[in-house]
Parts: sequence; C-alpha cells; structure tokens
Amino acid sequence: MNARNTLIGLMATTLVLAFPMVGSAEEQHGQEATQHLDQAVESAKQGDTAAAGKHTEEAKQHAIQQNKAKPYRKSPKKISGENPKQEHDEQAFGAMGKAEGHAAKGHAQETGEAAGQAKQHLQDKEQSK
Repeated sequence: MNARNTLIGLMATTLVLAFPMVGSAEEQHGQEATQHLDQAVESAKQGDTAAAGKHTEEAKQHAIQQNKAKPYRKSPKKISGENPKQEHDEQAFGAMGKAEGHAAKGHAQETGEAAGQAKQHLQDKEQSK
C-alpha cells in the first residue's frame, strides 16, 4: 500500500509541475511571436523588407508552436463569431502570409501594415474565449 501511495503522490506532483510549464511555454511562444512582429514592423519602417520577412517567419513559427502547446478546438463549420480564437488565428496567419509576400516584393509599407495586423490578431486571440 505504501508503494502505491508513493506512486500516486509522484504522479500527482508530476502533473502539478507539468501544467504550469505548458502554460508558460504557450505564453512564451505568444510573446515571442508578437515581439517578432514588432520587429518586422520596425524593419519595414526602416525599409529593410528582408529583415521584416525574416521576423515575420519567426513570428509564424512561434505562433505554430503556441498552437501546439495549447491547441484550441476548431469548429467543423465556419460560423462567424462561434470560435473567436480560430478566427483571429486564421486572420493572423493570413496577415503574416501577406507580410511575407510583400516583403519578398520589397513593399516596405505593405509589409509593415500586414505585420501590424497580424500582431493585433494574435493579441485579440489571446483575449478571446
């Protein structure tokens, strides 16, 4: 009986310690994604579209990792307003794709605008239910 209680205690401790790490990994990736998008906007303002494109790609990778750390339920049907996290996520990835496309073409202003929109959607995603 003691071995069983010890094992249960160890498992409970492991779960308690593991859940904060998952939340912090999700938060860390979200923060890094928005930081990279800030850097993309700044690079675009300076006319450095290559750097803006790289920062946008980094932001996209962090957003993907954030979704892996804490996935949300995707709705099988597309009903506006039903799943705001999904909607903001899709819009953020769409805006990041636009930013990368404009960066590749050397369009600094459009790159910065799209990166700023992506950042706003990621922030809105975090605040939605």
